[in-house]
Amino acid sequence: MRSSKALTIIFLIIALVLCPSGQMFGADEGKSLSLENWMILSLEDCVLFSIYNSFDVKLAKLDLYIAETDLLYSEAVFDTTFFGEVTYNEDKSQQLSVFSPDNTQINVYSAGLTKKIPTGTELTAMYSDTRSWNNSQFFTRNPAHNAQLTLEAKQPVGKNFFGYIDRNNITLTKLAIENADLDTQDKIEKHVAEVEKAYWRLVFRKKIVQIRSEILEKAEKLHEANKRNHDIGLIEKAELLASQANLIQRKTDLILAKNNYRKTEENLKLVMNLEDDFRIYPSAEFTGIDLAGSMEASLREAFASRRDYMARQRDIEIKKVNLKIKENQKWPEIDLVASMAMNGIDPKFAKAAGKTTVADNTNLFAGVEFSWPIENSAARSEYKKASHEKEKALFLMKKTERSIITEVVNAYRDVLTFNENLKNFEERVTLQSQKLDEEEKRFRHGRSSTKNLIDFQQDLLAAELSYALAMLDLAISDVDLERAKNALLSKYGEMI
Repeated sequence: MRSSKALTIIFLIIALVLCPSGQMFGADEGKSLSLENWMILSLEDCVLFSIYNSFDVKLAKLDLYIAETDLLYSEAVFDTTFFGEVTYNEDKSQQLSVFSPDNTQINVYSAGLTKKIPTGTELTAMYSDTRSWNNSQFFTRNPAHNAQLTLEAKQPVGKNFFGYIDRNNITLTKLAIENADLDTQDKIEKHVAEVEKAYWRLVFRKKIVQIRSEILEKAEKLHEANKRNHDIGLIEKAELLASQANLIQRKTDLILAKNNYRKTEENLKLVMNLEDDFRIYPSAEFTGIDLAGSMEASLREAFASRRDYMARQRDIEIKKVNLKIKENQKWPEIDLVASMAMNGIDPKFAKAAGKTTVADNTNLFAGVEFSWPIENSAARSEYKKASHEKEKALFLMKKTERSIITEVVNAYRDVLTFNENLKNFEERVTLQSQKLDEEEKRFRHGRSSTKNLIDFQQDLLAAELSYALAMLDLAISDVDLERAKNALLSKYGEMI
């Protein structure tokens, strides 16, 4: 499924690149709609291309990628660090005793590794060699190498108890990234909703052009009939002038309708990030909406898929974890420390290094380090703040629940209302069309006036325009309902 949609986008992009631009509506304002050199696009075509090409979608994904780098940063606390030093010291300062050397040289070479593990334990291993030389005759080893292997460990048992804070900071970062992913998906879905609405507005403008073209055709037929009737003296000149004025008005209306189509088309191209040279003709037509479920079903779907609701739930979890961290930070710092050093001394480095493994040459150390601010104001302040933030998150959760219910209920009722009203609008168009047909028959038999026919044409036009607008309202309300339920991406999610 994913590969087929990917191929769809590839073919769409190729078509857009290769397709030359053209005009859908002729410069002569003719009635026929020429589709030559136009991109005939479905709703899915526009949405998929937009997801692939839109700056908004790319920016939303980059926001997620940036947020994901925080995990690596938070895990850096467990990184292994390599350290070392190389120093040289030459001391020729004057000495108080004649037995003291007046020229001493000391070279120090050291290297080691330090790492904190998830239990909070800080481990250090270091190897060093100190080479010393002097010009005194009283030193038995001159020069001498002092090689030493040192192992150290530090374990917190108070604040950051066995790595409690370190691990929970990583947990917080993961939860924040999950929320960032939800935010990214929501931004993309918001963009998809904008594309769908822009597409349906273009379908509406296409319908208006068609309606205006049809009414222009009726106006032309009326004027042609009036010219014939005027030539043979069946009507007065006033009626001829009235039909001519009506014809001019219909041409003007069509020109404006085409301009509105072009502006709406540009709006769609903007959200798709499509080049100006390309023209779009929507293949879709307005249809009624079949509400698949009840309002209660829509609410259940919304609470199961609304990203802001899931984010609020995760915010509460984040605040709970943060509160536990702040509580732990009120504890005193109590660290168990231990070290073992093994050394060897010899004029030659190799022999000195070999002696570091002799068990008798050891230096063992163990102890407890303790630190605790007496007032502990900072930690207590942070804990109170975290407690209030948790309480705030709970209230925001309740507010979000109410907001979701209101949005879904209103959107559902809009779809239901607009859908039910379509029959009335459609019936009105049918009646106005029948009324005009009957009046045209009367006109052909000389029993009606030009004014009546123009008025009836206007009545039909008003009914058709209202019907088209009702269809647009229904389409937009359906997008709003899907958006309120966070269900739009289920149709295009595999491409994200």
